[in-house]
Amino acid sequence: MDYAGLGKRNHYAVKCPLTEAERAARYDQKKSNNADPMDFLSVIKLNSHYIDLVDRWYPIRGFWAWLSIITGSLSLIGAGALIYAIVFPLRDPMVSETGSAFFLFFLAIVLLLFAWAGAWYAFKVECLGYTHYPIRLNRKTRQVHFFRQNGTVLTVPWDSLFLTLGESKSPLSGTTYDLRAHVLEEDGKTVRESFSLGYTFPGKKDSMDKFWAFLQPYMEEADGVERTYQELRKSLLMPLDSRREGWRWSIFRTFAPGLHHPWTMFLLCIPLGLNAVGRMLAMSTSKIPQWPEEVERANPVEADDPYVLTWRDNGPLGWWELYWPLICTVVGVGFFVGVIAWVVSGLWR
Repeated sequence: MDYAGLGKRNHYAVKCPLTEAERAARYDQKKSNNADPMDFLSVIKLNSHYIDLVDRWYPIRGFWAWLSIITGSLSLIGAGALIYAIVFPLRDPMVSETGSAFFLFFLAIVLLLFAWAGAWYAFKVECLGYTHYPIRLNRKTRQVHFFRQNGTVLTVPWDSLFLTLGESKSPLSGTTYDLRAHVLEEDGKTVRESFSLGYTFPGKKDSMDKFWAFLQPYMEEADGVERTYQELRKSLLMPLDSRREGWRWSIFRTFAPGLHHPWTMFLLCIPLGLNAVGRMLAMSTSKIPQWPEEVERANPVEADDPYVLTWRDNGPLGWWELYWPLICTVVGVGFFVGVIAWVVSGLWR
């Protein structure tokens, strides 16, 4: 899964000059494109003053949660088995030798510490942070507010951002792309801070053009509010407005990329089912982000605003959005638990 930019170990490069590739792939705030606009389930709320967006990691939440628990558990079992073999040698003469016993004991400790360090880091980032890291774009004040991972908020003028096609690489997801926002130093070429303004899962290059075609008019066009409102009436808004998403939404959001191919949901029911459960855990243990009072004061919502949209305006989730993914989750998690139970029972015979 693509967790690029999340956590201290994966943060974007800063204090470095813009690259030629970034300059060539720039999105100019004043220029639209001809792509078909798509929001990619990225909007939390909309009104005439501002639009709230989710962060780039929100679509894939849950993966690190279940993976860290399984990795930590396996490391504990593996280390325990090695220590047991040392303390209570069975019939292997090598184990009873002092040198071999010391080596196995050292190997057990290293295995435990290494695996637990990685598992704890992933669990902490996924489950002990925030449910999401929202981004607010104010059309009236032309300010962008970004909720950082440490709970502070960055406020920067929309027109000062250097927007480009961001590229990330990871062993699991390969090369992915996002709409990268660079905050530059006064020299206009050195990156001071970076954050992702838009992302789709999977992070395809052409998807960013579609997302830009959706986002740019809201900030720049005279009829941008109306156009964005009409686009979102056909979509779903994320239920994150001062709340945690519920278990139903955790299942839906996990399986959402396969909505047009329901059979893939069943084929991938084990990893996706585990992801859905991990997502529920991450959402239940993470904090809800709260905008500071100064940000809320600068972003009022008029009582008679005709363009207000929140998750409460969503239609109900139907068979393919909720109940089929729920069945896939139960089947996938049940099969995984059954296999683990079968393996464990075999080891204890």
